[in-house]
Amino acid sequence: MKKSFVAILLIAALVAGLFALLNHNKSKKMANIAARQNISMDVPVKLFIIEKQSLNRKIKINGVLAAKKQVTVLAETAGQVQSIHKEVGDAVQVGTPLALIDGYVMSTQLETAKASLANSQRDLERFQRLRETGAATQQTVDQLRLAVEAANANVVALQKQVSNTTVKSPQKGVIVRRMVEVGSVIGGGSPTFMVADLSQMLMNVGLTEREIVQVRHGMPAAIRIDALNTDFPATISNIGIAADMSGRYNVEVQIAPNSKNELLKTLRPDLLGSVSFDLPPMENTILIPRDALVDGVKDPKVYVVQNGKANIRRIVLGLVEGTSAVVIEGLALDEQVVMTGHQNLYENASVRILQ
Repeated sequence: MKKSFVAILLIAALVAGLFALLNHNKSKKMANIAARQNISMDVPVKLFIIEKQSLNRKIKINGVLAAKKQVTVLAETAGQVQSIHKEVGDAVQVGTPLALIDGYVMSTQLETAKASLANSQRDLERFQRLRETGAATQQTVDQLRLAVEAANANVVALQKQVSNTTVKSPQKGVIVRRMVEVGSVIGGGSPTFMVADLSQMLMNVGLTEREIVQVRHGMPAAIRIDALNTDFPATISNIGIAADMSGRYNVEVQIAPNSKNELLKTLRPDLLGSVSFDLPPMENTILIPRDALVDGVKDPKVYVVQNGKANIRRIVLGLVEGTSAVVIEGLALDEQVVMTGHQNLYENASVRILQ
């Protein structure tokens, strides 16, 4: 009995010791956690100082090369295409015949109208002589004179229609497209050829309302043709007055025709490229790197460092140009803004400034 009692006491003492050891370890662990929570970790960042700067701006917009003077030649009469006189790539002048439309019926009508006109003229001359002798009235002579005028007008109209059976070039240039074949039956107003003056090449690009107010007629530019990997000097030759459905204003940029670049001879409509030109620089502007923005340009914010602490601040942007952003509200001169490292920051975080 005495041995059993001693065993129970030993077991009780062992359990009490184990509980005491567990409580000690728990207290030590809690003390370590509390100590860690009181430690302040400095976030490494790079800063830049806000100051006034000048922003040189350059616009680059993709476009498609086109001829300044490019026309689609329409048939002025209906009929079957009888012959083709010019092919794609041929140079033409104003009035150069391009194709012939069958005009047999109109030619026959013209010969008939000429015969009718000659007959009316003979009748008029005969009755004029009779009027002089009193054998005809003046009214009859006047009616015959009107008949001669009507017959002559019919001849002129038919001559015009016969002339229209020859499709002619309305301008100087090069044929860039042919839309008809020999034997094709076309109607009046049908497209037949496209003629372009390749001596005047340009690109049309669209500018925003902020950009359009800063460009001027005659401003220098450059047109780059991707296929040739070449820049051609150009100027702004026309500026649109009204915006299109997308809110952009059309600007016509023309390659300088007096350029000595031999590659000018290789330019063709529909070549892909881009237009670039310099806008007037913005002076005394607060600029920040675009990478300094915390949430991008839609909701622009930056971290400003004061007394070793970083605080987030909302700003207002004027425009974003390349890798820079123009700030019009929210920052003052000599303030320190986080350029890199803001991904690890939070409000009132301690920072360590990297050189």
